Amino acid sequence: MKSARSSVFLPVLALALSGVGACASIPGMSGVQVNREEAARGGKTFGEGVADAATAPLDDLNLRREAVPEVLISARRAPYGTEGLRRCSAVIAQIDHLDEALGPDVDQPQPAAGTGETAANAALDVVRDTATDFIPLRSWVRRLSGAAAHDREVQAAIRAGLVRRGFLKGVAHQRRCTRAEG
Repeated sequence: MKSARSSVFLPVLALALSGVGACASIPGMSGVQVNREEAARGGKTFGEGVADAATAPLDDLNLRREAVPEVLISARRAPYGTEGLRRCSAVIAQIDHLDEALGPDVDQPQPAAGTGETAANAALDVVRDTATDFIPLRSWVRRLSGAAAHDREVQAAIRAGLVRRGFLKGVAHQRRCTRAEG
């Protein structure tokens, strides 16, 4: 018996790849025109992410693990540590390393996603959901395989990195550090 997601998968995939009418498959976006550049970006986003989305069950079975960047592991050990922060350049460098691992902070401009990328991300969500739907008792499989525990560790490292970045920005602000000095 086909699930509702698998019966939607092929049409969404076709729309995302063609770019023609891609936004009609996204609620609230019907009637939005997608230009060729947006369609190309959406196709590229989908192409880069489809293998990862299709192999999402490997994460659930704990056969593939997301690597935690060293800067986040260090942040988890000492989120408020001041060792090695004598110079503004060291503070700015640590903030930059955390930005690389975590993405832009709330005070930085967020990259805008176009309609083609939005459609591609929606299609990737369908692929990921369809692939993981095939695992019976998925939550138990994740617990027993250790994948759920690993995900909690990754999330804890991300939270520590966010705290560390905020702390370092406070230190930089208090010392009046600027990027020109760093």
